[in-house]
Order: sequence, then C-alpha cells, then structure tokens
Amino acid sequence: MKRPAVSNWARRHKDFPTPVRSGDTELFHEAEITRWLTDRTIPQSQLLEGEQAGTTFADRFRRTGGDRSSAVPRAVGSSTQRIGTEDKKAVDQLMGPLADRVRGPATMADFVNLCLIVMYARHAEPERWRRIEDVMSAGQGARDVQSLLRCLGDMAQDTLRRNGDRTDMRGSLLQLEPRSWDDLTTAVRTAAGTGAGAFQLVWESFSAREGLQSSEFCSPVGLASLSAALVLTPGLKTTVLDPYTRGGEMLAAAHHHIGGARETLYGETLDGRLQAVASLYLLHLGVRPKLTSTRSDRWPPNREHGVDVVLTNPPFNMSDAPGPGRRTGNWSYGSPPQGNDNFAWVQYVLGALVPDGRAVVVMPVKAGNSVNAAEREIRRALVRRCAVECVITVPSHLFSATPVPVSLWVLRRAENPSREGILFVDAQELGTKVRRRRVLRDTDRDAITAVVRPWLDGERCPDSEYAVRAAERGFSAVVVAREVVADEGCSLRPADYLGSGTYGAAPTTAALLEAGDAVAEHTDRLCAPERWARETGHGYRTGSGPGGWNEALLKDLCDIQPGPSYTRLPAAARTADAGVPLVFPQDLVDGRIVDETRDRVPWRTAERFKKFELLPDDIVCVRTGAQQQPALVSGTQAGWLLSSNVTRLRVLRDAEIDSLYLHAYLGLRYAREWMSNRAAATAAPSLSSAALGHLPVRFPPIGQQRLSMDLLGELDRHADAYASFVSALGRLRAELAEHLLHGSVEPL
Repeated sequence: MKRPAVSNWARRHKDFPTPVRSGDTELFHEAEITRWLTDRTIPQSQLLEGEQAGTTFADRFRRTGGDRSSAVPRAVGSSTQRIGTEDKKAVDQLMGPLADRVRGPATMADFVNLCLIVMYARHAEPERWRRIEDVMSAGQGARDVQSLLRCLGDMAQDTLRRNGDRTDMRGSLLQLEPRSWDDLTTAVRTAAGTGAGAFQLVWESFSAREGLQSSEFCSPVGLASLSAALVLTPGLKTTVLDPYTRGGEMLAAAHHHIGGARETLYGETLDGRLQAVASLYLLHLGVRPKLTSTRSDRWPPNREHGVDVVLTNPPFNMSDAPGPGRRTGNWSYGSPPQGNDNFAWVQYVLGALVPDGRAVVVMPVKAGNSVNAAEREIRRALVRRCAVECVITVPSHLFSATPVPVSLWVLRRAENPSREGILFVDAQELGTKVRRRRVLRDTDRDAITAVVRPWLDGERCPDSEYAVRAAERGFSAVVVAREVVADEGCSLRPADYLGSGTYGAAPTTAALLEAGDAVAEHTDRLCAPERWARETGHGYRTGSGPGGWNEALLKDLCDIQPGPSYTRLPAAARTADAGVPLVFPQDLVDGRIVDETRDRVPWRTAERFKKFELLPDDIVCVRTGAQQQPALVSGTQAGWLLSSNVTRLRVLRDAEIDSLYLHAYLGLRYAREWMSNRAAATAAPSLSSAALGHLPVRFPPIGQQRLSMDLLGELDRHADAYASFVSALGRLRAELAEHLLHGSVEPL
C-alpha cells in the first residue's frame, strides 16, 4: 500500500494501529497491522491470481513477506506460533517472583487474567489501550493501584460482554493486591510488550507452575494440532465443537488448520474462569467463538444442533456429577460407572455429532483396557457399532501438569461404516524432549497423519501397508478386525495388539537411546574437573602452615541478626498461599535453603519486617533447635524473611573475608561442634547472637580464600557429576534389562 492509502485508512478507522516514530519516519508493529487487516476482505475486483473469494488483506500480507514476527499463524496447518527469545524472557519475568508481588493473597489465576487481558487489549483494541497508558502515566503511586485495576477490569468486562462472555473479569482483577504501584505497572508494561505467541506461553506456564488438576490444565499445542489434522480439511467449511474448552487450545488448532474458511467454533465449559481464558485466546487470534458455561444439565440428553467435528480433551478419571446427573444422560452405549466420567464424555461427544461426523477425544491410556465391567461393555458396544475408527498412543510426558500417558480416540457417528477393522497406532517414540516434557513437533504430526488420514479417508490398500508406512516413519501400526477387538477383554490399547508373543509391547528404543546418551553426556562431564585443573593450574599441595593468616571473632566480621521474636511474628500471621517465604531450620538442607518453603507472610506484613530480609550470599544459621550446616542464600531467595528460629550473618563491607569462605568455615566439624556446645541447654537448644558472636574464625588473605573456594566448588561440581552419572547408569541398566529380557536387544 502507498502512503496516501495508509493515511486514508488511519483517518477513516479509529481502530487503525498507532505508528511508532523512529527519527523522521513513522513505523508500524507488524503484529498490529496483521491483526487489523484480518477483518478486511479483499474486494472481488482486486483479487490477484491464485487468490480465492474471502481472502483477506492479512492473508496477502503474510504471503508476501509480512508478519516476520509470527504474531499470527505462519500458514494453514502450522501448529505453533514461533515465540521469540524476548517474549520467553518477558513471560519468565511475569510468571516469576513478580507474579507473587502483584497478586498478593489473590490466586495465580487472577494474575494470569491480568496478563491475558493486557496482551489482548494492547494488540486488538489500541484505542482503549491508550486510555490504560494514560492512567499509568498519570498515576502517582500506591493510591492509584485500585484505579488502574478498575480501569483494566472495566475494559476486560466490556470486551468479554461484547463477545458473549459473562465472566466477571472485573471482580477477578480487583482481587489483586500489588505490593506497590511500580510492581503493578511493571507487570502491565511487560505483558503489553509481548507478541501474540506469548499468550499461549503464559497459559502453559500457569499450568506448569500451579500443578493444576486434570480438569484445569491446558492442552499441549502439538497434541491439539495433531487432533485437528486428523479430522479437519484445510479450506473446508466446518462446524467444530469442544465440549470441554479449557484455554481454547483445541478450537485454536481447528482455526489454524481450516485456514481461510469461515468455520464456526463452539465451546462449552463448566468453569467460567477457563471460559474467559478461552475467549481472550481465541479473540487474540482474530476468532469470535461461541462459548458458553451455562449448561445447567451436565449431560443434556438431546442437543438442538449437531456439529461436523468434535475435538476435546476432557478431564481424566474424574467425576463432578452426582448420581442424578448420570440418569439425565443419553447413554446409547451403556451407562458409565459412578466416579469416573471417561466414558460419559465419549458418549456425550458421539451424541453431539451429525451423522458421519467425526471426533478426536484425548483419553488416558488405561481407559483402553480398564477392568471395570461397565467400561468394558461400553467399549464393546462402541466397537460393534463401528464408533471407533482409530486409537493412537502418543508420547508420554506431553503435559506439564500430569505424567498420565494418553491416547487419541478417533470416533465416528457411523451410518454406513466402510471399514471392518480398527487402526491401532503406537507413536510413543515420537516427540522431542524439552526439559522434563516431550513435545510433538509439526514433523511428528505430519508423520502420524500420513498414516492415519488415508485410513480415515477410506483408501483401499492391504491392511499390512499401514504397518509398513508407520515403520518407515519411526512408529508402529496394525489393523485389527472388529470381532477380534470385541473379544473377551475388548481392549482399545494399541500396545495389546502390537506386542511380541505373550510379553506385550516391546520396550521403546527411544528410551534406551536416551539413557545411553545420558550416560555418555555424564561421562564427558566427569572429565571437566581434570581439564579445569590443567587449564587453570588450580590444585593443592602440602602447605608450610597458616602463615599470614588472621583470626577474628565472628561478631567483628559479620552483622548478626536473629529472626523476629515469636510474639511479633506468630503462627497466626503466616499463610501457606501467596506472600514472602519464611525460612525455618528445616529449610536448611546441605548448606542451601530449599526452593519451596512451607510458610509465608502476606506482603503487607512483610513490609514491617524489612530488617529481617535476606540478600544473596547472606548466611543463615539455626538459632533454636538442633544445630546443622548453615545455608548460603541464593540470588532467587533475595527478599525472603527470617523466621524466629534462625539467625542471619551478613559479612561487613570492610571485613577481609569472603562470604563463601565464611560459609564453608561455619560448615566445618569444629565450628558446628563449637555452636552446639554453646547453645543454651533448654527444651529446644538455643544459640544466642551474643554467644555466636564469640566464635573464633581463622582465615588467609582474600586471594587465597577465593582460590580455596574455587577448588572446593569444583570438587562439589565433580561430586554432583558423579551422582548424576550413577543415576544415569541406573536408568541405562533398567532400560537395557527391559530390552535384553524381551529379546529386542542381544548382548555382543
């Protein structure tokens, strides 16, 4: 577009993005331009060759090189938005200690709502966002905190209301109690500075941080993308339902996969908080979903309208419905057992489909061969009535919040089934390990769909061909006749049909390879200390005695600060939820403070106890109780507070002693025995600050102290490397035993 056209757009449309000045030039954020162009269809007369009716200016912008930041999907079928390093850093900052400082006693979900509404409004509603910026610019401090939260809450409430969502987002934001105006504005500006891809990252970080229940955590993006690719066709107009919407991941995947078609997305949820997240996420992508949380009957027997496709990840192995809720359902395949809704969800999903409609349901693997009689008979009915087309076991550890292994059940409301068998796929070896999780990439999705889609589309070829295609792509598949599946156990677990002999499924090669790689990696690490010693010349030799050493009392080297008295900080003042962590003697483990303490104090209470704050490299000793090794404060523990039962040592600025050296010295057997012997012999031994201050400390010149700490630190790392090596060897031994005793590996 030429400049006059852009100026015309800016003059005629109040929601046109605001330019950013760079010298004498005005520039625009690509993400904002792409989002604005998404709602503007190219007139028929202006379509270029290859462009279909309904193409938007955003489609053309992306195709011709715009949107390099991937603030919106790269292309039809792409499962993920590339998230830049800066966005990851921003989300890490948001979801770290800043979150606790902003939320106060409120739940983490309330803080997440703040992040999501800011991210949405910053990109999608620039006019309203300017008002928020004005409020922040005019703010004077703590007294304006509530004004900013009310302004954000009103904006969120109005946004959701205009899109049919009745969630009380305003009330959620007003639950927040930030420690300071700066903390709140830092969080708001950090969230506002992220790209669209960070939206999903915040929600995933929330799942991992909180350890949510099965009913709450989000669906992995790769899993949602695979589900959509199995049953949706790009460009084909389709109605899609997710009856348990969570954060909107399944519906977002459907939108990405269908592409430019005018799909209709429906969502249901029993949790209004999750509905708000889903609404904002989908609106963030330029989609206006039809979401509801007003389903008064958990299992309505009749739906007014059927849908073409259902994609859903219902809660695993849970039941929120009492007995009467069961009787209202339409249980065409058999009444589900009390206490577990797995098969209630399966039947509800099938009842929502139009004839020949398809569904992909995330199910726990154990549901495929559970021994419960009612569930077994439901599986048998599903098989005999041709409702099950395919079952896919996906890699374990896909979810950040649960290790439960899952499968995808591809279901069909069959009128005239064309297949006499069921395709079972074991894709557990796919995926990429990322920290403690496995992630399904686009290549994994494409490998699975290359095998499964022809089966679902009715391709005519020998059943054995599917096994060959799967093997070529690194996983296993087999077609099993329905009458065989419907036999005594009626298992829908792929491993029961892909095993060898009577021993079940072969152990996974990927796990064995990972275990071998881990041993090799740790073997390399064991050589690092020797290399370090050779390269630096560091080591040790027999000395001539402590010449040039000094000796001083501890009180002359440190500021000694005992924790607050119990009367000032009683148990009633503590909380297990949000606030500043308190350090107790039981939190001192192996010279460190544990990362998660049991007790906290509210932020407002903590403000009165600044005197007892901890800083990096402070040393914490036991004051009341059995003496143990003092602990060194790490950088992430700055701002934590002393409890009544511990004492803080902080090295004085003019003291010629290194804090790491002093920490090591206090851990010596001599020093610990000295402290134990001078603790008052009461019911709980107590070491006063005055007594502790008379501990004699011997130390060499500062340079020698640091060399000594370098050497001891390297030995600590060496010991850790050996411990990790032993653990890796144990894992390799266990994996190798599985293969050797199964016959899939032979000794040389």
